[in-house]
Amino acid sequence: MKIHCARFLMILLAAVAIATPLAFTGDAPTFLGVWDAVAMTPNGEMASVITIAEKDGSLDVEMTLEGLEKRVTREKLEGDVLSMTVHHNGVPYDVEVKVEGDTMTGTWSGPDATGTLEGKRQP
Repeated sequence: MKIHCARFLMILLAAVAIATPLAFTGDAPTFLGVWDAVAMTPNGEMASVITIAEKDGSLDVEMTLEGLEKRVTREKLEGDVLSMTVHHNGVPYDVEVKVEGDTMTGTWSGPDATGTLEGKRQP
Protein backbone atom coordinates (compact mmCIF):
# COMPACT_ATOMS: atom_id res chain seq x y z
CA MET A 1 0.00 0.00 0.00
CA LYS A 2 2.81 2.42 0.91
CA ILE A 3 4.53 1.74 -2.41
CA HIS A 4 1.36 2.56 -4.36
CA CYS A 5 0.83 5.82 -2.41
CA ALA A 6 4.44 6.86 -2.94
CA ARG A 7 4.24 6.04 -6.66
CA PHE A 8 0.95 7.96 -6.99
CA LEU A 9 2.45 10.95 -5.18
CA MET A 10 5.51 10.92 -7.48
CA ILE A 11 3.29 10.79 -10.59
CA LEU A 12 1.11 13.61 -9.25
CA LEU A 13 4.12 15.81 -8.49
CA ALA A 14 5.56 15.13 -11.95
CA ALA A 15 2.24 16.09 -13.57
CA VAL A 16 2.11 19.34 -11.59
CA ALA A 17 5.72 20.15 -12.55
CA ILE A 18 4.89 19.61 -16.22
CA ALA A 19 1.55 21.45 -16.14
CA THR A 20 2.72 24.57 -14.27
CA PRO A 21 4.65 26.12 -17.18
CA LEU A 22 1.84 25.12 -19.53
CA ALA A 23 -0.70 26.93 -17.34
CA PHE A 24 1.39 30.09 -17.59
CA THR A 25 1.68 29.92 -21.35
CA GLY A 26 -2.09 29.60 -21.73
CA ASP A 27 -2.68 33.26 -20.80
CA ALA A 28 0.72 34.67 -21.68
CA PRO A 29 0.41 34.87 -25.48
CA THR A 30 -2.22 37.61 -25.26
CA PHE A 31 0.28 39.77 -23.34
CA LEU A 32 3.53 38.87 -25.10
CA GLY A 33 5.06 41.51 -27.34
CA VAL A 34 6.30 45.07 -27.37
CA TRP A 35 3.81 47.75 -26.38
CA ASP A 36 3.84 51.51 -26.91
CA ALA A 37 2.07 52.89 -23.86
CA VAL A 38 1.16 56.24 -22.34
CA ALA A 39 0.59 56.85 -18.64
CA MET A 40 -1.74 59.70 -17.75
CA THR A 41 -0.20 61.51 -14.77
CA PRO A 42 -1.01 64.69 -12.83
CA ASN A 43 1.90 66.29 -14.74
CA GLY A 44 0.71 65.16 -18.18
CA GLU A 45 1.36 62.15 -20.38
CA MET A 46 4.44 59.94 -19.98
CA ALA A 47 5.38 57.70 -22.92
CA SER A 48 6.77 54.23 -22.31
CA VAL A 49 7.69 51.04 -24.10
CA ILE A 50 6.79 47.80 -22.33
CA THR A 51 8.33 44.52 -23.49
CA ILE A 52 6.59 41.39 -22.22
CA ALA A 53 8.24 38.05 -22.87
CA GLU A 54 8.35 34.53 -21.53
CA LYS A 55 11.80 33.58 -20.28
CA ASP A 56 12.55 30.12 -18.86
CA GLY A 57 8.86 29.53 -18.15
CA SER A 58 8.44 32.81 -16.28
CA LEU A 59 7.08 36.20 -17.17
CA ASP A 60 9.76 38.79 -18.01
CA VAL A 61 8.74 42.46 -18.27
CA GLU A 62 11.04 45.32 -19.24
CA MET A 63 10.02 48.97 -19.38
CA THR A 64 11.46 52.23 -20.58
CA LEU A 65 9.73 55.39 -19.40
CA GLU A 66 10.47 58.60 -21.26
CA GLY A 67 13.42 56.73 -22.83
CA LEU A 68 14.95 55.60 -19.50
CA GLU A 69 14.99 51.93 -18.45
CA LYS A 70 13.01 51.25 -15.28
CA ARG A 71 13.31 48.32 -12.89
CA VAL A 72 10.25 46.06 -12.97
CA THR A 73 9.55 43.58 -10.17
CA ARG A 74 6.74 41.32 -8.96
CA GLU A 75 5.48 40.51 -12.46
CA LYS A 76 2.38 38.36 -12.11
CA LEU A 77 -0.21 37.09 -14.56
CA GLU A 78 -3.60 36.10 -13.14
CA GLY A 79 -6.18 35.29 -15.78
CA ASP A 80 -6.47 38.37 -17.96
CA VAL A 81 -4.72 40.76 -15.53
CA LEU A 82 -1.00 41.47 -15.58
CA SER A 83 0.31 43.17 -12.45
CA MET A 84 3.81 44.46 -11.73
CA THR A 85 5.73 47.02 -9.73
CA VAL A 86 7.65 49.67 -11.67
CA HIS A 87 10.37 51.58 -9.85
CA HIS A 88 10.58 55.21 -11.03
CA ASN A 89 13.04 57.60 -9.36
CA GLY A 90 13.37 55.17 -6.45
CA VAL A 91 9.62 55.04 -5.85
CA PRO A 92 7.57 51.85 -6.43
CA TYR A 93 4.39 52.15 -8.51
CA ASP A 94 1.89 49.29 -8.75
CA VAL A 95 0.61 48.70 -12.28
CA GLU A 96 -2.29 46.50 -13.42
CA VAL A 97 -3.26 46.07 -17.06
CA LYS A 98 -5.64 44.02 -19.17
CA VAL A 99 -5.21 43.19 -22.85
CA GLU A 100 -7.91 42.94 -25.46
CA GLY A 101 -6.47 42.15 -28.89
CA ASP A 102 -3.73 44.69 -29.53
CA THR A 103 -4.94 47.18 -26.90
CA MET A 104 -3.73 47.42 -23.32
CA THR A 105 -5.58 49.39 -20.64
CA GLY A 106 -4.96 49.69 -16.94
CA THR A 107 -4.09 51.72 -13.90
CA TRP A 108 -1.03 52.66 -11.90
CA SER A 109 -0.73 53.88 -8.33
CA GLY A 110 2.04 55.19 -6.13
CA PRO A 111 2.43 56.90 -2.79
CA ASP A 112 1.32 60.33 -4.02
CA ALA A 113 -0.60 59.77 -7.25
CA THR A 114 -2.67 57.41 -9.37
CA GLY A 115 -3.56 57.35 -13.03
CA THR A 116 -4.39 55.32 -16.08
CA LEU A 117 -2.27 53.56 -18.67
CA GLU A 118 -3.14 52.79 -22.29
CA GLY A 119 -1.09 51.02 -24.90
CA LYS A 120 -0.99 49.51 -28.37
CA ARG A 121 0.99 46.45 -29.38
CA GLN A 122 3.76 47.20 -31.90
CA PRO A 123 3.32 45.34 -35.21
